[in-house]
Amino acid sequence: MTGFKPLDPEQIINVRDFIMFLGEKFKNSTENFEDFSKCSIQEITVLKILSRQGSTVVKDIACRLNNISLSSLTRVLDRLEESGYIERKLNREDRRSFKIELTAQGQKLAEAYQHKFEDMAQATLEALTPAERLILVELYTKVRTKLGDQDICLSNPIKNTAEAEEELRV
Repeated sequence: MTGFKPLDPEQIINVRDFIMFLGEKFKNSTENFEDFSKCSIQEITVLKILSRQGSTVVKDIACRLNNISLSSLTRVLDRLEESGYIERKLNREDRRSFKIELTAQGQKLAEAYQHKFEDMAQATLEALTPAERLILVELYTKVRTKLGDQDICLSNPIKNTAEAEEELRV
């Protein structure tokens, strides 16, 4: 981007630490919800997908989940069905497949998960002034547009690979 100063390494570290802080908060909240609901993260993710999309075929759920085999997804769906969170129904448009639907109990659990993170978002916004809230949302939108679905590289962009590896050895 022409006209911009080079990135300040200290700012990069601060943003990295903030991302890691948010990641840790998300991880802890998710683990607490897993303990509360007795569901795995994959099961919670399936509930979240169904809550957003409504009735969905298994193939579409598999596409939305990263790195899960169809046999693993089948086990996840079996556990959710046994717990009363989902129902499998024959797909009338393609009788070789099933549609997965949330039960009322599954919808409540998905909403509880969503509510947990809405509470976290509310607490975050309460720490800011109204003007800062608008700026945060604007910046988030800008960053999300820039990053999109890009994979996150685990190497430090400031250092070359040899420097990063040397730092890990120390």
